[in-house]
Amino acid sequence: MTDATLPTGNVRPLRPAKAVPVCHLCPADDPSPSDPTFTVTLRPGFGPARRVRLCEHCHRGRPGRQHDELGPIDIAWRALDHDASRLLTAYEQGLWVPSGGEVEFAAGLARMAWTEESMRTAVRDACNLVYAGRLLRALDNNAIIVLRHVPADDPALHALRRLVHVVATGGEAPWGHPSGAA
Repeated sequence: MTDATLPTGNVRPLRPAKAVPVCHLCPADDPSPSDPTFTVTLRPGFGPARRVRLCEHCHRGRPGRQHDELGPIDIAWRALDHDASRLLTAYEQGLWVPSGGEVEFAAGLARMAWTEESMRTAVRDACNLVYAGRLLRALDNNAIIVLRHVPADDPALHALRRLVHVVATGGEAPWGHPSGAA
């Protein structure tokens, strides 16, 4: 490969850069450095099984933490955890203000006992205003999938529970609830 800034004929060798290993579960737009002590087996739909690394947050927070294999539940959890954390950050920074319907929806989630069926019912019964907002999109089906495999007080649901609590109470945002809500 010839470099246009160097005289013709000068060739600069291409050396692969040493990349820092990143967590296999963390999203590509926000990778976390992995810890070599936290490795699990990934069994893809096709191809051989392989060992992958996780960051400490994913290792300790994933629902399948008691198993040595990554499963679909872990991937659903990471998407839910990432979306809930980003939405909470946007709320705390004033970049997202939930609609009145979203505040009511969050208050309903905060009051109910969390099970797979209760979450499915709450999402199904949400009004159109809530469907248009970001809160329900952050839940997606991932909350239902995670609740199918873990109890409601599992640490895997911490980010979602915190988001629901903060939105429902209007706390941790300097302006409180949006006008007319709560």
